[in-house]
Amino acid sequence: MGKDKKVTKQEEPKLTDIENRLSQLLTKSRADWTEMAKLTLNVQQEKLYRQGGFSSFSAWVRQLAVTNDREPSLLWRFIKAAKYFLKLTGYEDLEQVHQAARIPPEALEKLEKLQRQAPTPVFETLKKRVFSGDVTVAECRRIEKDYRPPITEARTNRGRPHKGQEGKIEYLGHWKGAAFDTFIEQTQGEVEKRAIPASSRFTSRQIASTIKRALKEDCAWMQNYTNIKHSPRHWATHQEVLITSKILRLDLVGVARWNFKQPKDLFAVKIISCMDDLEFFGKWEDYSQYCNYLCFASPLDDTELLEALRETASQFDFIGILGVDFSAKLNDSIAYPIKVIRYSRRLVGSEINSVYETLYEQALGWSEVEIES
Repeated sequence: MGKDKKVTKQEEPKLTDIENRLSQLLTKSRADWTEMAKLTLNVQQEKLYRQGGFSSFSAWVRQLAVTNDREPSLLWRFIKAAKYFLKLTGYEDLEQVHQAARIPPEALEKLEKLQRQAPTPVFETLKKRVFSGDVTVAECRRIEKDYRPPITEARTNRGRPHKGQEGKIEYLGHWKGAAFDTFIEQTQGEVEKRAIPASSRFTSRQIASTIKRALKEDCAWMQNYTNIKHSPRHWATHQEVLITSKILRLDLVGVARWNFKQPKDLFAVKIISCMDDLEFFGKWEDYSQYCNYLCFASPLDDTELLEALRETASQFDFIGILGVDFSAKLNDSIAYPIKVIRYSRRLVGSEINSVYETLYEQALGWSEVEIES
């Protein structure tokens, strides 16, 4: 007669074993970040940090980083990236995190920030590219930066986790809950039924950021505006250029050198995202001194705003209009196409050298005004 089999209780994982494995992984420059995330999240879920006498998971993470001569932010990046991946995919099992092994954790970090700031189509497009591996971390970083709130906006702690709660999943992409999903579905339904402009679903700041991104990603709008057949030999764009002598702010400056025989063309663009923008700005003659071409840029599908822009531009033959098609498909650069709605004559730009001087000083770091090129 055989011996009775003893039913043994599954042993609880030992914190020391997990710490030893994490230390091994942290010494490798190309270690699998998802394994580190799974191990640390297991410590959090099972409260294994108590085995080491720690009062909280955050305290254990800090000590683990110190012990291995690493910054705690590195571990938090892995933890948050893993949680955000699970949130996006709907998985609940930690073992599923391994499916994100090919995705750089920083790409997920930038995607989470973009979700809170950018229009839904932009976020969804980047999300597909991140999951397919068809985007670099540098590109994710640039897109997130394009939609990042300006430094002039007041910063608050609203929505940020309390100290010691940094790894909580409810603080990641918290705005996109069930209520928000329902709102988007209802809004999209209204767009289909009543032909509401696609841009009306975006906030004013999202519209402005989306227009700026479209303008900076492609030089075709400058080529189309001047009716020059060939692409420029060199071109660049700069955002938020402040002319201190007149206290004028150019939302975007585009510079194109068509060839070495012709002088450069400088385009000054004012972003008009809503009627309030148009009412706020004025004295367009002042702006005309600082460029070769002065343009308004607004959503192509906002007919009321475009009509108001046409009426304003009709009073000045030096103001053109650019329309960004928010209803079109995003291109490979995750930007919307641009159409020239109204052409204008070329300006001499008597004060144009002061713009170049401003860009020069900013490139040297002598100016406090931040630009992006």
